[in-house]
Amino acid sequence: IKTNLGQIDMDDFREKVKDCRAVLINSPSNPTGRVESISTLKEVETLTRKYGVYVLSDEVYKDLIYVRDNYLIQGPHVVTINSFSKTYAMCGFRVGYLWSLDNKLVQDVIAMKTHTSMNTNILGQKMAFEATKVPRKFIDDQLIIWKERRDLLYVGLKDAGLELWNPEGAFYMLPKIDNAADFVWDMFTKFKVITYLGDWFGAEGHVRFSYALDTDKIEDGLGRIGEYIRSK
Repeated sequence: IKTNLGQIDMDDFREKVKDCRAVLINSPSNPTGRVESISTLKEVETLTRKYGVYVLSDEVYKDLIYVRDNYLIQGPHVVTINSFSKTYAMCGFRVGYLWSLDNKLVQDVIAMKTHTSMNTNILGQKMAFEATKVPRKFIDDQLIIWKERRDLLYVGLKDAGLELWNPEGAFYMLPKIDNAADFVWDMFTKFKVITYLGDWFGAEGHVRFSYALDTDKIEDGLGRIGEYIRSK
């Protein structure tokens, strides 16, 4: 499906969805940080139900939205995928889950997982269970911290002359950068800043930045990025 500034091109979606067996919706998005509008998500919900198309709704970043509350796509054709990795900073424990009204599909997934990756580690399961008891205020307080980091990186990259949008969710930015592969390599080897080539996500000519860092490290990184750009 085509995108427009990192968001779904609904004209293209309407044309192609009828020939799909399933669509994957990732909002907020990795790597763009974009959040689809509620009207877009509702139309996706309606069209996929109409054509009998499954929706794999990736809700991993659902608690990291800066502009509005999350809208959860629903229906018997929807498979909701989530994780404890982002909201509760449990990335290394690899604990996730899916939910669907389609019981047969759920049982098929369980059977497949049992014979591939076996069971989720016990420590991760216990931590995830405790995370379900965390009050909403904890998540809201974390969101304030994420927004501060986002604003710092966005302003810094804009001031450095990069072309980008201000992400509405997740913790990524995807500016347009000339000679992106050289930028990623030079930033790592010469300036010790890790970024990811947009090509790996289907975004040629862009570079993904993450702001999953303390503000002092973001400021340090911005200084190094500015030094690199001034050297060109």
